[in-house]
Amino acid sequence: MKKKKEKIIKKITEELLKKMMFDEATVEIKKQENSDGFLVTIQVDDPSRLIGQSGSNLNDFQKILRLLILKKDPELPPVLVDINNYRIKREDFLKELAIEIAEQVIKTQKSVMLQPMSSYERRIIHLELAKNLEIVTESVGEGANRRLMIKPHI
Repeated sequence: MKKKKEKIIKKITEELLKKMMFDEATVEIKKQENSDGFLVTIQVDDPSRLIGQSGSNLNDFQKILRLLILKKDPELPPVLVDINNYRIKREDFLKELAIEIAEQVIKTQKSVMLQPMSSYERRIIHLELAKNLEIVTESVGEGANRRLMIKPHI
């Protein structure tokens, strides 16, 4: 059953990429760790068009793909899309950033507000800093302007 789901997701992904003129894309589907969803890994020659500024096109592509998958079969699990390992690199960057900012907050005892980011990215930072008892993280704002605040623990 798992292989059948993977084939359906791969076929939908490849069809969408072809319609977007990415004929040379390589698509791989893997079961996500600690989730019932799948990771859709795409390799293309020019990833910047698919990723966009700060991953905005990637997030939009993922939303469209999810909708197409749900339309085909509402029972299919959710997917997370990564293009040319962008999400992995971004996750590593966000973890490093979180640690640096936490050290700054602890040293200065002043809160720091990060730039607006997606819920996925905010979650990475929340989880990375959850084990640090000297700081507290909090999401503030609404919609696209939602940001993460890192504060000293009082």
